[in-house]
Amino acid sequence: MACTSNRESESSWIPPGEEYYTRLKRNLPTVHHQFVDAQLKSLAGGMPLYKVKGRGKLLPRKFFLDTEKMVLRYKGSERVLGGGSNVWSISSMSEVREGEKDFTTYLDWMDNIRDHCLAIVFNSGQKVKYLYTASRPERDMWIKGIRFAMHLGQYMDQRAQTDRYPYSYLESFVQVDKNKNGKLEIKEVMNLLKQLNARFDEKQVKQLMREAKKQEKKSDVSLNIDEFISFYHLLNTRPELNELFWRYDKNNKGYWSTRDLQDFSKQEQQVMLSDNKAKEIILEFEPQKDFREEGSKMSPTGFKDFLTSRDEQLFNSNCREVYHDMTRPITEYYINSSHNTYLEKGQLRGPSSTDAYVAALRKGCRCVELDCWDGDGDEPIIYHGHTYTTKIKFCDVISTIKEHAFKFRSQYPVILSIENHCSVKQQEVMAQYLRDILGVMLYAPENPEKKIPSPDDLKGKIVLKGKKLPSKVVTDDDIGEMSEEDEAAEIPPEERREQTTHGKLKLAPSFSDCIGMKALSYKSVSQVLDSDSLFVSLSESRSLSMIPNDINKMTNHLLVRTYPKGTRTNSSNYYPVPVWNYGCQVVALNVQTSDKSLTLNAAKFKDNAGCGYLLKPDFLLSNKEDGIENVLNGRRESGRKRLHIKIISGCQIPKPKDSKKGEVIDPYVKVKVHGVEKDTRTQRTQRIKDNGFNPRWDHDVTFDVSVPELAIVRFVIYDDDPGIDDLIGCFALPFNTIRQGYRHFPLYNKDGDKLNQAMIFVHASITDLS
Repeated sequence: MACTSNRESESSWIPPGEEYYTRLKRNLPTVHHQFVDAQLKSLAGGMPLYKVKGRGKLLPRKFFLDTEKMVLRYKGSERVLGGGSNVWSISSMSEVREGEKDFTTYLDWMDNIRDHCLAIVFNSGQKVKYLYTASRPERDMWIKGIRFAMHLGQYMDQRAQTDRYPYSYLESFVQVDKNKNGKLEIKEVMNLLKQLNARFDEKQVKQLMREAKKQEKKSDVSLNIDEFISFYHLLNTRPELNELFWRYDKNNKGYWSTRDLQDFSKQEQQVMLSDNKAKEIILEFEPQKDFREEGSKMSPTGFKDFLTSRDEQLFNSNCREVYHDMTRPITEYYINSSHNTYLEKGQLRGPSSTDAYVAALRKGCRCVELDCWDGDGDEPIIYHGHTYTTKIKFCDVISTIKEHAFKFRSQYPVILSIENHCSVKQQEVMAQYLRDILGVMLYAPENPEKKIPSPDDLKGKIVLKGKKLPSKVVTDDDIGEMSEEDEAAEIPPEERREQTTHGKLKLAPSFSDCIGMKALSYKSVSQVLDSDSLFVSLSESRSLSMIPNDINKMTNHLLVRTYPKGTRTNSSNYYPVPVWNYGCQVVALNVQTSDKSLTLNAAKFKDNAGCGYLLKPDFLLSNKEDGIENVLNGRRESGRKRLHIKIISGCQIPKPKDSKKGEVIDPYVKVKVHGVEKDTRTQRTQRIKDNGFNPRWDHDVTFDVSVPELAIVRFVIYDDDPGIDDLIGCFALPFNTIRQGYRHFPLYNKDGDKLNQAMIFVHASITDLS
């Protein structure tokens, strides 16, 4: 049964154009309409700006802000084949800000350079575009204009949930109506369907178009805008949701009562709803005015909006709040961590930037790395020593971290993992910067307590991890020596810029006093267990070659940090699951590299509000003689679970980025549990030929999981090809955050950006096996 919307907005639709956007602007909160009317007109007409490339090269371009197509575009470049796009989608932008430190250092010959610069940050946080304007007022106008466009896009996304004429529908109509006659002919509709990744028989499409026109005659099969919207709704009908709805419509009323909603929630979703909560849901999601006003009836459309809402997704919405006990010693938590944070690309060549720190913090990292070296003019710098990576100022990095450390999703501490290669003189400069810039945010107690602080104790604090002098050292004559930890020594000699040395570095007392977490160089397990340090680092190779029980013993004494081996010069990542299973708390990854490992890291730290700290399972905090061997081998007497997932359908799954024009995908879903070796298994669905728009699988997969506390479930959607299957999108989440019942989950591309409107519909159930 086709379900069309009967929303209040049907009779008050305004076609796309000036009136439509004017109404959106008036409804958009926190916007000064005088600015919108005057400034947007200037920006839409185009203004000359400079793109800042590489080490400060200025490229003259003319930029246009188009709030109808929701893009920022530019002209003036002679693009070569294979180059990037000159159109930047507003929906892909996450932030715009002023005064960037990194590239302005290359333009310091210009006056007031930071007053002229702005940076646009894209969704993944790793991609940033820099622009240079003629004046500060012009810079501010662009920043305000782009921010307005971003708010407008968010507002239109919200309206899409309740407005019969969401922006995406109107945009589709305008783009496909090539002859601009206000109607879509059959050929134009067929082209649209190809763009939407759906293959329909022309006869079937004509029948849907007639249904949309509410006519039987076969002569006119063109669609005006109102008929197109009806056609789009027919196309978006979800039979699998309607089947579920009619199952709980007890008396074939055509709607649900509050009791029907409660029955569905109890039987299928494993959630008990009170009468008041059921009414709240109807009030929030029901589009029909009369049903909504009564607060006791839900239509099929209201049910669809409810079931596709964020709070009903597969990931448990309760886990979006901090619910772990945050008062335990910090050694009892996994900590979201970044390796060589300053690098934007590879380990040997390419840029270092402060924006890389912003990207890591945006992704939830609470431990970032600083490789500190002597710079010119007694100015300490950060870069990957003995390589061709660019250099950035230590003071700029500290300022950036202070600005962004607690800006995103967490108030829990940020740990600065210091690799100190500086002379005593420049260490003293660093100490002064730390105290002047961070002030009270710096955690550097004069008399550290023996009690290990908790994440709660360190809220709002920035903590340095590094070598520290013994407390008895009180004069400059007694400056101690510090072993140099030089990861570049692992890089093949022929790829190094300089040869590494293995001498000693002296440690300045003023810098030592800034260290809040004392670190040591690993020599043996017994040495670690006998120390009073709070941190030890193990390379990827060493951590995977050690006895798991030995590592777990160390993690019960201090924080164990692991990092990629130096031969990963392309910034690839190691598989983090085994070292998490051993109990390692600080598993540092190259967050600039979007790959499976980073997907798993993002999934793991999605839990507990994404605050970057996760309390480890009790069995990893035990000092029992038998250690964790039984757990890692899957020989547990309790806690085992069976996960059953029915992969039902997909919705608006896009083509792979580089697919051929007009090609329609053949999607299938692969599901893998990542955990202890016994639990790590993969299953997949069949492929659905020529349908990414609304594929239907109805495929069951089952996993027996012995250690659910350590398991991560990852879904990957591929396009089945004769050669290598293209990855379209993926989604992953910790086992213990899975919500039972009928659920949707979104898809993310390989860069970690959300694929708009793409969803997978599943049913999940979990049963105890012990």
